[in-house]
Amino acid sequence: MANGYWVIRTYTAGAVGEKIKYWVPGEKPTKSERKIKSDIKQVQRNEANAEKALARLIHANFTPRDYLLQFSYTEEALEKLRAGERTEEELFEAADHQLKLWAKRTRRACKALGIPFRYIPFTSDLDGKTGEVVRVHHHIIVNAEAAEIALEKWSAGSTHREHLYDQVDQTPLAHYLLAQVRHRPNEKKYSPSRNLIVPQPKDRIAVSGAELQVPRGGQLLLRAGWMPGMPQYIRYIVPEVGKIRRGEAPPDKARE
Repeated sequence: MANGYWVIRTYTAGAVGEKIKYWVPGEKPTKSERKIKSDIKQVQRNEANAEKALARLIHANFTPRDYLLQFSYTEEALEKLRAGERTEEELFEAADHQLKLWAKRTRRACKALGIPFRYIPFTSDLDGKTGEVVRVHHHIIVNAEAAEIALEKWSAGSTHREHLYDQVDQTPLAHYLLAQVRHRPNEKKYSPSRNLIVPQPKDRIAVSGAELQVPRGGQLLLRAGWMPGMPQYIRYIVPEVGKIRRGEAPPDKARE
């Protein structure tokens, strides 16, 4: 194999951890940590996997007690949104603007009442399975405390709410939401509130390219197909939560 070294990148977001092992070409750095990060950044420009990034954001900021809201439009509201002969792309943009106005109204109301407001909004007009265009609507992940106000501040159509998936790993939810959002060059598929925790990676140089292992006490959720010498990926429940799920008391409780 050409000169280079393996790096393990670790994310911890809420109860879910991820480890990614990459091969970084070039000489292994011996002095500067900045050099390590520079090399990794160069290799991982394509690591911006939207589905994984969204799942991390959900894991770090929301739990199954929080809500997934859905907003729709009445025929009258939709006609106003069309403003005559708008294309589907223009209709999407107009609906996205309405969602931003809703967020401002909700933020003001929550602030006045001293209620935290955390959200991840999506404007959707695609069938997640077929990719065909459907009637424009919105999905919003919102914290439980702000859910009632969020629903009240939508007046263009009907609303629906349900709790987030009752599971530790919300990656399937991330896939479901992103699959319904049209691709727009140089545009993000969602614009989350600025008060969310954004999980940051921790990098370290690995001793070898051996297969990644789940930390002791954790529970494996997903291991991507692996071949020696190739990049690796695992997702798991972090050790502390894994012990609780197996019915094991945390160390301080066990001593009581």
